[in-house]
Amino acid sequence: MAKRWIGGLTGFVIVLILVGCGSQGATGQVESLSPEEMEKYIENNETAYILINSTEDEEERKANNQLVEESIETIKVKEINAQSTKMLENDLELNDLGLKNIQFGTLGIYENGSLTKYVSLRSVDHPSEDEKEKALQEFIENNAS
Repeated sequence: MAKRWIGGLTGFVIVLILVGCGSQGATGQVESLSPEEMEKYIENNETAYILINSTEDEEERKANNQLVEESIETIKVKEINAQSTKMLENDLELNDLGLKNIQFGTLGIYENGSLTKYVSLRSVDHPSEDEKEKALQEFIENNAS
């Protein structure tokens, strides 16, 4: 009986530790949308934070999403991959979804359907990963509403 009690208590403590570790850091989440969902989201939201990925490399895409998730807390970011199967099979471009004047590999803010500000997440635009993270953090701090 005592072994069960100790085993149960140990399991509970492990769960608490894992939950505590997972809750540290940013609480934001990047949600990936289909082309149809993205088009509706842009049309139906006054302000939209949109992450544009354009890669066939799933690891690169996940790294961009994770970088943004680590920097956001309360804003909702939607993501679309311009190289996704749905985009390619339907011969869709970002303009077809209402995403105009934006480059691949960026986090942009759309207000009333128009791009107002953006920050590049492309490594070529930053001398180091630290500089890229700093630029993203500054962008979010200066533009989160």
